[in-house]
Amino acid sequence: MLQIFFLSAIIFSAILNFVGLIVNLFIAVVSYRTWLKSHRISSSNWILFSLGITRFLMLGLFLLNIIYFFISPKMERSVHLSTFFLSCWMFLDSNSLWFVTLLNALYCMKITDFQLGVFLLLKRNLSPKIPRLLLACVLISAFTTLLYVVLKQTSSLPEFVTQRNGTGCGIHGSVLSLVTSLVLRSVLQFIINVTSASLLIHSLRRHIQKMQKNTTIFWNPQTEAHVGAMKLMICFLILYIPYSVATLLHYFPYGGMDLRTRSICLVISSFYPPGHSILIILTHPKLKTKAKKILCFNK
Repeated sequence: MLQIFFLSAIIFSAILNFVGLIVNLFIAVVSYRTWLKSHRISSSNWILFSLGITRFLMLGLFLLNIIYFFISPKMERSVHLSTFFLSCWMFLDSNSLWFVTLLNALYCMKITDFQLGVFLLLKRNLSPKIPRLLLACVLISAFTTLLYVVLKQTSSLPEFVTQRNGTGCGIHGSVLSLVTSLVLRSVLQFIINVTSASLLIHSLRRHIQKMQKNTTIFWNPQTEAHVGAMKLMICFLILYIPYSVATLLHYFPYGGMDLRTRSICLVISSFYPPGHSILIILTHPKLKTKAKKILCFNK
């Protein structure tokens, strides 16, 4: 029964990831064509293009891993190939999360109206530094992924010794090392994402309250864009927080996580990449217009 439940979770996850694959390819292509037509690219389009490419590769790799899972018998699966799949997926996943973190920070700096010195400094200097920050995201992802893989490989020997000798020192040390690498990978992203989204929601809520008090201010396209950004951030938090928890449980050095828990984590983590990409399209005017033309929907 648990095997059937696990296989159903894999198939459901594969469907969601295929949808995300198509959606992110669409985002990358539209961003690239906009770049070619205008001969320049905005800060947000830089991030969207990078995010679309990264998620496309990540979800494609996940689907390849599922195909490998089904066509390869359990006894013939290569440990090194599985490690390679996991390492590449972790690197791409970390990249995409850092790009989303950068996108959220950019939206927060552009839309919020806080007058603190730090915010004003970031407002002036964040956009011009986006290409360098994207490169920094790639380097950070490469470092944290390599650190995790090395620690996991070196921790396999202490765990084996622990099982034979009955001591707990080796496994405690390995668990601590792996947890440290996971903290370096996830916690800073989580703090920045939740903080920037919360600040943006708070700022937009204050803006709407001012509009309600002042009847001379009418609804305008800029306000509509702000409300769209607020909806995006709220939905982002709803998708992102469970995804972060599920992914952390998946990477966490566990001893015997059952199939039911693994299946639930797999399903939960599968909602975020396609869900967030669809939200980006729905709240981005140019992407939304292109999507309507493709789907033959008339407004």
